Amino acid sequence: MDGAKSLVLAQIRSIWRRRWYAALVAWLFCLIGWGYVATMPDVFEARARIYVDTDSMLRPLMRGIAVDSNLLSQVDLMQRTLLSRPNLQKVVHLADLDLKSKSPAETDEIVDDLGHRVTVSSEGRNLFTINYRGPDRVVGTKVVQSLLNVFVESNLGSSRQDLQSARTFIDEQVRDYAKQLDEAEKRMADFKAKNIGFLPGDSNYAAKLEAAQQDLSKTQETLDDTRRQRDELQKQLAQVPKTIETTSAGPGSFGAGPPLGGTTDDTMSLGPDPAARVATLQQKLNELLEIYTDQYPDVVRIKKQLALAQREADEAKAKAAAQGNADAPPVDPRAVRSTAPNPVYDQLSLQLVSLNTTIASLQAKLKRNQEDVARWQGLAKSVPEVAAQMAKLSRDYDVTKRSYEELLSRREAAKIGSDIETQTQTVQFRIIDPPNAPPAPIAPNRILFFSAVLLGGIAAGGAFAFVLAQMDDSIKTVQELRELVPHPVLGMISIANMPRQRRWHAAGNAGFAAACIGLVLAYAGMLSVALMNTPHA
Repeated sequence: MDGAKSLVLAQIRSIWRRRWYAALVAWLFCLIGWGYVATMPDVFEARARIYVDTDSMLRPLMRGIAVDSNLLSQVDLMQRTLLSRPNLQKVVHLADLDLKSKSPAETDEIVDDLGHRVTVSSEGRNLFTINYRGPDRVVGTKVVQSLLNVFVESNLGSSRQDLQSARTFIDEQVRDYAKQLDEAEKRMADFKAKNIGFLPGDSNYAAKLEAAQQDLSKTQETLDDTRRQRDELQKQLAQVPKTIETTSAGPGSFGAGPPLGGTTDDTMSLGPDPAARVATLQQKLNELLEIYTDQYPDVVRIKKQLALAQREADEAKAKAAAQGNADAPPVDPRAVRSTAPNPVYDQLSLQLVSLNTTIASLQAKLKRNQEDVARWQGLAKSVPEVAAQMAKLSRDYDVTKRSYEELLSRREAAKIGSDIETQTQTVQFRIIDPPNAPPAPIAPNRILFFSAVLLGGIAAGGAFAFVLAQMDDSIKTVQELRELVPHPVLGMISIANMPRQRRWHAAGNAGFAAACIGLVLAYAGMLSVALMNTPHA
């Protein structure tokens, strides 16, 4: 313990012997440090605070009708991009910082220096602070004011510019989709005109095929009925003679009179020939049956007359076959016999010609109906393909129309949103603290720096003396001598200071004390000067 204590005391004495070196180093360090601190330029801070109010009463009312731009994201983006190089160039021009620049390179240096001196920070929701630190408080105020103007104008202009760009883009899309819609409508119209009758709807393929089949069936039924009428008429015509014999009275005759056994009823008006009467009555019966039923009085009467005429015709044939011409009734010598066309035969022939003409016309119509049915049935394979193509055209048309209508609604929303931006104040900028730079600089803190330099000088002087003491290899204590030599140490001789030496040592101590006091006084003077030169707000 005693050895360590003596070693420490020896080190202190060694450093004390080199105290002048320490004082010299301390003075040099302090003079250099204080000079540097004294020449440091003052740094002033200009700042402004602005509040961005995005809570407009009109915006909730127009939600869903107009384009709702995200104002908070726009403001946040502008806050992040405010210190971009183009904006800093605007600020340099607005604050007249480029008046002293003589070349573009110097202007770029000013812009770079401004970017290091300006900061934009957020102090909460929609509250922003703009700071500038520089050697000139007036310039700082102008810079902050310019940044504030750029911030406001950029936020207002960017939103309007975005809306205008959106409207321009939507207008172009509307024109493009209108053209596509017209082309789609034209394609559908052409396709419908080309494939009419095969498309879904009221007059489609199935309806036309069914109508053609119904027409064919009706024509076939009408043709069959007409053919049956013709066949029946041919049978009747085969039983009617083409000519009939007539007897006219000779000169001086009183007329032929009624035929033998004749009557004056309706059978007389049908002619003397029973076969002719049968044909005529059969024709009348057919005509009545087309209109009336079997129980109709005229039908019943004609049936009775037809039965009577048929019986008379049969009897006449039988009598003619049995007796021949020998039993013919006597002929009046004054009577003139002649043959004439049978009017019943002619009438039946005309009816037969008419029926044949009708049959020919019905056959031609039947052929056309068969061709229509065959054509519609033959095109059955085309119907699904036409329907698929029509469905595709309709789908494309619906998609284009839906997009077109959506773009129209978006265009109206963009127009209303643009009107809101230009005609109302959706965003309000409220300056909480206007741009201001206090007269007192915020840096450097010369009092702190002067004190730090003083402490650093003292530490540097002590360290320098300690290093010198460590570099001294002389033997300072008996203990060091005993450790170095193998021989025993008999004792030590102390220095006996003479009065002259004591006065010299006292003068040295006084000089060192004066140097230390001078250093402290110099520090006090520097503090006084710093306090006097510091302006107060």
